[in-house]
Amino acid sequence: WYQRRVRVGGKMANNITTGWLKKETHSAIRRYEKRWVVVSGNNLSYFKKDDNMNPPLGVIDLPGKKIVLSPENDGYKFELTDKESSYNFSCDSKTERENWVDAISCISYGPFGGGMFGSSIEVTVKREKLHGGGNIPKIISQCIGYLDNPLRLKESGIFRLPGNEKTVKLLKTEFQEGSEPNLELKGDTHTIGSLLKLYLRKLPDSVIPSALYEDFVAIILTYELNQTEGLNELRYLTNRIPCSAYNTLKRLCEFLFKVQTFSDQNKMDLNNLAIVFSPTVLKNNSGNIDLEMRDMQKLKRVTEIMILNHAVLFPSEKEEEMGEEDFDLDNIDPEELKNLYTVKMIKYQVQAKEIQHKNKEVEELQKQLAELKNTVTQHEKTIVNQQNKIDCLEADVKRLEERVRESEPEFPPISRTQSPVPPPRSANTSLTSRNGAPLSTSPQVRRRTQPVARSRPAIKPRPGTICNP
Repeated sequence: WYQRRVRVGGKMANNITTGWLKKETHSAIRRYEKRWVVVSGNNLSYFKKDDNMNPPLGVIDLPGKKIVLSPENDGYKFELTDKESSYNFSCDSKTERENWVDAISCISYGPFGGGMFGSSIEVTVKREKLHGGGNIPKIISQCIGYLDNPLRLKESGIFRLPGNEKTVKLLKTEFQEGSEPNLELKGDTHTIGSLLKLYLRKLPDSVIPSALYEDFVAIILTYELNQTEGLNELRYLTNRIPCSAYNTLKRLCEFLFKVQTFSDQNKMDLNNLAIVFSPTVLKNNSGNIDLEMRDMQKLKRVTEIMILNHAVLFPSEKEEEMGEEDFDLDNIDPEELKNLYTVKMIKYQVQAKEIQHKNKEVEELQKQLAELKNTVTQHEKTIVNQQNKIDCLEADVKRLEERVRESEPEFPPISRTQSPVPPPRSANTSLTSRNGAPLSTSPQVRRRTQPVARSRPAIKPRPGTICNP
């Protein structure tokens, strides 16, 4: 499913990744359809068939796209998104998704100083120099800088025991997106060692280009016969390594030599270190397993020689000379200059898009502010009208209170020493109702008005009791 072609020899690497992926269709029903995907240059193109004879169904501009991974319980999916668009893809396995994400992130995060996992050392260093980087990848210098401590160098099993897998993935993602995580807070000796080995494994080519594989393997015979002559030939071969890879190999060999000086504590001597790092320092990209098994001991021996004789093979002044010639405009290759120009143009285009988005956001905020001002003005008018109504109601209430006070009758004052006693009613006084009508003086009425004296019933003694007379 996965194919990558790399052109080395001092040039910018040109990676082409092809394979089948399931892409989500933009329809009412969410479904995934199988598409032949080609990642080349700065674009991802997808076709209906793998012959590439017909025009692509779509082309996605990768620089600036953010890669979002879905949880594994939702399938092995990932999303390419930015402020304007979103594309969803699905893979068949976890390894397949990791390979696709590495290939895409090299282009997506490359203009921002990221994308080093899966990119060649030359490409990574050139990208990072646009952001103030040095002559070797930042991840190499930071990992070695963290581990280059006497306490950590003495830790048993350095580069042999695995680190925390979750932390390694987290640090890889942060480096890949162009950020610089704090290794002192997030890492430990074995985790940072695993991160360094992971970066070297993800390189599209070994630190020493595979084009020089046969020459380095053949030097072993000369070295065994005559070490001085073998070192001279080996030094000549190391000078043919591209600038950034040369500086990286120099820094790596210096550090590994320091590690093996603490072999009594960390149990990692020269032989063990060569076993761990020889597959990434020099390898054959032909895919011939028999050839790799045949040359395994020779590759390990070459790695041991370079670590042990790093001071002779990698002079300290060579790094500065090669770093100065790296951007010599008189001697620079036109294709490399074109690639550098393309990287800068992509960076400026992404910045221009961000500025356009910010301008649109400012315009929207200004519109919202104008709408809020109109709303506030309307509310102020409503408040004024309501206050006028309240004032009118208060005035009406005052007028009503005045009218009530004017209509109330005046009563003479009552003395506190003498309580008012109603005049006695004579016997001849006729009874009247509330409305002034005379009441009837019939016996029934008199019976109702006059109290009736009721006699208490006689108490009968209980049988068998004696009553007092």
